[in-house]
Amino acid sequence: MTVNAPASVVWVLPDKLGGVAVNVADVLAHRASRGPAHHVVLTDNRLSHDVRFDDRMRVDGLHRVQYTLPSENLHAVLRRLARAVPPGPGVLVANDWLELAMLSIHDPGRMVIFILHGDYDYYYDLAVAHEPLISAFVVLTRFGHEHLSQLLPHRRETIFHQPFGVPRAARLRSEGLGHLRLLFVGRLDRAKGAHLLSGIDAQLHRSGIAARWTVVGDGPCAAEAHTGWVEPTSALWLGARSNLEVLSLYAHHDVLVLPSRAEGLPRAVLEGMSAGVVPVVSDLPCGIRDIVEPGRSGFLPRPGDIAEFAEAIAALASDRRRLEAMSQAAHQAVHERFDVRHHAARFEALFARWASLFRPRPEHVALRYGSRLDQPWLPNALVKTLRAVRGVRQPAQAR
Repeated sequence: MTVNAPASVVWVLPDKLGGVAVNVADVLAHRASRGPAHHVVLTDNRLSHDVRFDDRMRVDGLHRVQYTLPSENLHAVLRRLARAVPPGPGVLVANDWLELAMLSIHDPGRMVIFILHGDYDYYYDLAVAHEPLISAFVVLTRFGHEHLSQLLPHRRETIFHQPFGVPRAARLRSEGLGHLRLLFVGRLDRAKGAHLLSGIDAQLHRSGIAARWTVVGDGPCAAEAHTGWVEPTSALWLGARSNLEVLSLYAHHDVLVLPSRAEGLPRAVLEGMSAGVVPVVSDLPCGIRDIVEPGRSGFLPRPGDIAEFAEAIAALASDRRRLEAMSQAAHQAVHERFDVRHHAARFEALFARWASLFRPRPEHVALRYGSRLDQPWLPNALVKTLRAVRGVRQPAQAR
């Protein structure tokens, strides 16, 4: 590790639209102007169908690394990524598996922070598997902090509970007349509960509650999510939208419905509450209870319980005074505890400790990914040709 050159911060993250990229962009937008230089390396798998992150980031350098896994030799991709990391001391902020794999065989000479962006086994497994390479861990929720501390008890002092915040809403929700205005924001998959929306709507119809839905997002169960609606015209399907477009929607809705079965610290809930949208979200052992106070700033039905979701929404539809009171409480909770400026400053304070938190790299580190064709001595062109002949389509797997 060289300490004579100016320290800088390098963020490595997937180039795809979602909470990870938006959270990072917000921290960068609100960082101190006189702090260290910040660089972003966006990793872009051209075989992925994810929507790319197109919003601008306030950085001193932006680098994109394109690759095609599993077609390419994994070692060729990791070399490409290592070359994109600017030289010099400071911090490398890892957010996903590819950069952790790169760190297994390339030493950037930087203190490594790994952010666990959700309370999922995926992130915990990465943290445990790559623990020797990681100097500090950032978890977004109190539950996540305690869980990772149990998994890595010897690392408790380097596990930090540090949520992301959100900017103050540019426009607060306006009181609506007539039908209750419901909003879903998220990936259309079963983990987010998108397939349950039509069932919740049907239950509302049976209770005599008329509502209008706006559904934002796309994903593998989009077709399933479109089926089963009593009145298909009651739902407006917008597909995937940029964060700026999503932010403009909150002021025109009353309730955010999120029947997920797994979450971390869901950004949509924070953004919606900041605008005064009342959350009705699954009661999960994660960051939901860090944000929502049941009965005061939102409702927390049991995961998968369509009747409980409909009951909570119906309670707001039938008592508009309560809706307005909870709307104000939701806005106030996020304003007081999740201001992005405060949390960006906390990230900067953590980065400033890079020298004292730095952990020397282990002498021998095994690469946990790849197959027999992923060898450092095999030409990338040969590997791509062989895999094209064999019709390989599966992603690189952890050994």
